[in-house]
Amino acid sequence: MSKTVPPMKGKQAAVREDYFQHDAGFFALDCNPGFGKSTTLNQIAAEALVRADAAGDRCPEQQLCVISFSREDAASIEPGIRDALDAFAEDTDGTYPVQISPETADRLKRRLQMTDHIGTIDSVLRGIFEDIASELGFDGMPSVGNASQLSLLRQNCIASVRQDDAYSDQCTRLDTAYPTAADSDDESDDRLHTLLEDARAKKRDRRLSIDDFEARLRDTVTDVYPSGPPETLADLLGDIRTFYDDDVATDFAAQQPPETDEETNEAVKDDQECYEEWLTCIEEFCTVLEGYERAYDAACRDQGVVSHADIAYWIAEYFDNPMEDIAGADKSASEEYRARVKARYTAKFQSLLIDEAQDISIAQHDALAPFVTDETRVLMAGDVDQCIYVWRNARPEQFVTGFKRGEYFETEWTEHRSYSGSRTYRMRPDIAAAVDTIFGDVFTDPARGGGVDAVSANTDYSSLEPTRSGTADPAVHIAGYTQPEGAPGTPDWFKTEKTPVANYLAGGLTDDTFGHDTVTVLFATRSNMDELAEQLTNQGFSVVNASTHLFENPLIKLICRVVWWLVEPYDPERTRRLVESECLPLSSESTALFADAGYQIDAVAERGDSDRQATTEDGFLAGLVALARRRARHTSDPGSLVAEEIIEMLGLRADPFGQVPDPERRLAACDALLYSIEDWEGDERYSLSELAQILNSYVAEPKDGLVHPVPNQDEYDIVFRTIHNMKGDEDSVVCLADASGSVNFRGPHTDTFLALGDTLALAPPETVSRTPLTQSDDQGPATTDYGSLRWASDYWSDGRIAGPPSLSRISQRYCAEQWRVLYVALTRARDHLVLSLPYERRDNGVETSWIATLADALSFEENSSAGIYEAPVSNAEKEAALTVGVNDVALPERKSSEGQQPTPRSAHVPAKTKTGWTSRYVNGTSVYQLTANAIGSKAQYILDERGESVSTRSESIDADLPDGIEREQLGEIIHQVLTRAVSQNVSTASLRSFDRPLPEILARSVTASDSRITPAMRASIQTYLSDRICPQFATSDTWKEIQQAQTQYVEEPIHTVLEIDGIEIETQNRADIVSVQSDGQWVVDELKLTHSSIEQETRKQHRLQVAFYAWLLEQQLPTESSVTARLTYLGESAESAVVSSPIVPVPEWLAGLVDSE
Repeated sequence: MSKTVPPMKGKQAAVREDYFQHDAGFFALDCNPGFGKSTTLNQIAAEALVRADAAGDRCPEQQLCVISFSREDAASIEPGIRDALDAFAEDTDGTYPVQISPETADRLKRRLQMTDHIGTIDSVLRGIFEDIASELGFDGMPSVGNASQLSLLRQNCIASVRQDDAYSDQCTRLDTAYPTAADSDDESDDRLHTLLEDARAKKRDRRLSIDDFEARLRDTVTDVYPSGPPETLADLLGDIRTFYDDDVATDFAAQQPPETDEETNEAVKDDQECYEEWLTCIEEFCTVLEGYERAYDAACRDQGVVSHADIAYWIAEYFDNPMEDIAGADKSASEEYRARVKARYTAKFQSLLIDEAQDISIAQHDALAPFVTDETRVLMAGDVDQCIYVWRNARPEQFVTGFKRGEYFETEWTEHRSYSGSRTYRMRPDIAAAVDTIFGDVFTDPARGGGVDAVSANTDYSSLEPTRSGTADPAVHIAGYTQPEGAPGTPDWFKTEKTPVANYLAGGLTDDTFGHDTVTVLFATRSNMDELAEQLTNQGFSVVNASTHLFENPLIKLICRVVWWLVEPYDPERTRRLVESECLPLSSESTALFADAGYQIDAVAERGDSDRQATTEDGFLAGLVALARRRARHTSDPGSLVAEEIIEMLGLRADPFGQVPDPERRLAACDALLYSIEDWEGDERYSLSELAQILNSYVAEPKDGLVHPVPNQDEYDIVFRTIHNMKGDEDSVVCLADASGSVNFRGPHTDTFLALGDTLALAPPETVSRTPLTQSDDQGPATTDYGSLRWASDYWSDGRIAGPPSLSRISQRYCAEQWRVLYVALTRARDHLVLSLPYERRDNGVETSWIATLADALSFEENSSAGIYEAPVSNAEKEAALTVGVNDVALPERKSSEGQQPTPRSAHVPAKTKTGWTSRYVNGTSVYQLTANAIGSKAQYILDERGESVSTRSESIDADLPDGIEREQLGEIIHQVLTRAVSQNVSTASLRSFDRPLPEILARSVTASDSRITPAMRASIQTYLSDRICPQFATSDTWKEIQQAQTQYVEEPIHTVLEIDGIEIETQNRADIVSVQSDGQWVVDELKLTHSSIEQETRKQHRLQVAFYAWLLEQQLPTESSVTARLTYLGESAESAVVSSPIVPVPEWLAGLVDSE
């Protein structure tokens, strides 16, 4: 049995059995933390692959889709499936329901690399959107999820709306109604823009028209004024009694001046004005919102950038509406093409598995729905008690509806099964008992937001059923501290808390209470992480913050600053600003060198050290000089290549300024930046100024970027993470710190625009009174603030949050989510759970305080002395009592922190140098020259500054080409036209006559080209295609056989890692066309454009290339499958033929890649 893949038991096994007993149906699993739902889904996915493969499906991975909500959870899906396949192959005693050979497991793992339907829901939707982007009016596939680029786009949109005469007056009035904070120093801080963007996103996620959106806002006003605006003071008092209670109404009445006529009461008149102005603001807000949304969509299409939420919205709109009703859609978009795309993805989603399904939004749900039919087999798993992303549009109600009624993906499922899993394979019994005791009534307690629009699949709290055995020593610990003088949740409070909790963690690590495990410390926010890290580091422990943002890293800031400098490296002022940047800690000598040179980079070059190979400050300066001289080349390079050259030429991976001591984290940061830039660009190219602007925006707002990766967490003593970042993960030792803040401190009452569930609300304008309610004190000013009558409040009355029903529900649901965040935090622990609590509490009610609830549930105030005590539990049938340790560790002696951080990579003994050289990366275009002409080609391969593959071009003289275009550019464009003709099922007649949609395909290909192509050049290319290339292709045997194939794949990735004589060599390739004939024969087609006679050596190179592709594909198919390689030439002459590897088989060519020492 595999140590990493436990066999399924109980409900896990029941889900699997039912799932495979049905060819279609809807299966919903609601389970507790630690149930193993991800493991269950991964094993079912692996078995689905095995079954499809055994049934003879040649591409079993193409019928399987496995997705999760978050990137962190999704990252473990494919490794989990691979582990399950290995476990099936290793199984010799029938532990698992299926057994396969190791060869089959390896082949299916390779097949997994060929699917893009395993990952986040966003990544899967992105792949779908790529097929329909042009139909929706986009010029090719836009960049997705670049928060910085989107931020700039949105700023430009609001600027254009403000300048538009149709909206300028409304914007002015709305600015007055909702003014930007007077103390804001940020020039880009625009409150109206923030409200509009928030409203646009929430409107889109709910897929509302502007009229429906405005109606929702007006419905809230009606709810706040159930009888309309008050006519008398009695009417006003009646609303106060309804929304609050008699005492608040009586107190409010006592504060009013004596009036002879109730209708002239100032409070009544103010409230009437509030009603009228509120409705006026809503009308004007929606008018401006419509214009802003229109400007946003136009800018997205024009600039080629969208958010992940935009993609979900557009997919849902495209497949759910008549083409003529989709704003901005291409007028030539066809119903036939839409039907083909829908059918294609319906086939790919035959088995659909969804993890963390409670977090899916309406737009994501609706975007997937078109591809799910009553013949699909759907398994979704989740836990609404762990839904902590409502603020990101998660709609757990959808999960509940599917679980309880079998209604999901717009289908009422005939075959519907629901399962509730209460086992936890994660926690020790005492930790599970503590969680049950703390949360036994929280999720149903109205005083803590429970019981509102019940979003739990089970009405009652589902107790945890631990399967692990207990220990004699405590598993639940409390690090107690004296009640601070400051208010809970403030820095002053944490100053008192940090030393006791640091001492406790230090003691537990030193006296072996925690064994040798790393401790994970969880925080609700990042506010006080640095303070505790400093405290622990001073005590000699290595600490890493796994929740910091990538663009907070000083090395990343430096790279971004150098990109900005390279826009104009010969500008002395720009050079001066680079030298004086905080992220560049130059020595006083180097700073003086620049000053003496007048900040002229060429003058610096004349005076400085030219050794740019040294990873020193001098080497850094020499690297700057070299980068400046290469600026012309950078203007045409991809952004990722520019950043890579900056890193290499400045020696930043070696950290010449000592900014990031941990070498592994330093390398991970550089890799993450390069990956991000490459992902943003896609097929596009940023100019240097565009790249600099985007990177600078991320530096200004690091939270918009990635979290800084930590590849070596196990090497640290203590890891800090936010609770949200920890969701889906677990650790042996978990400590909850800095948990004293009020649950509703940042609640809805502090917001201006609210969107939760079906309720949408825009606050009354700040230019009118919202009827504030306060309690008067006869001895002085008001002492209690109840909040505003006409907006959300945080005042609790009779176990609920007071206020109008719709706004009260929003407030309660917000509070409920904060308690779910605490639930997630406590359920991450396996062996030890540490809580940081004050010995006594003052003014902390359990309704609004985590620490009060924890202390109350664990009876801590009555047992706060150091030692061990027994706390009563909520479920006495399982546990008689719960053992809790209070400050039950020995405080360690203070020790030096020297040497505690992970050992730098530079300190490791280098491996023995080999005299031979082996390329660790080859592809089909380079393998011939790397073996046939080993010495010359390898030298070229090593010395090639651009890192490109070895050229396979013929040196023959070109034939006449379309005017003004190089043959490489022409080849790329023609290649795109021909392969898209295949993927879009263009008819032979259309291909031969170059009829629609080929002109549109050519237009998109030309636009996407890296080079500027004039209208005259484009016309010349079209003539070349229509007169020569397309007729040749249409009459070729290749085209005829492709048309008759049962399946075609275009630009098919064929990637793998080959092991040759013990050396791993990575190969990444894309075959032009892969097809499966009706008799099951696979064919790999490679298209080559020729402009002159083809030399014999070039033919050998091309033959080996396509034979290499075919051989690689054959390794990934069932053993009985065979693959044919076919090479087609078009242009100077037209010919096609089935080919084989020249001279010797492919494996013998590959063996030639490996040098002996």
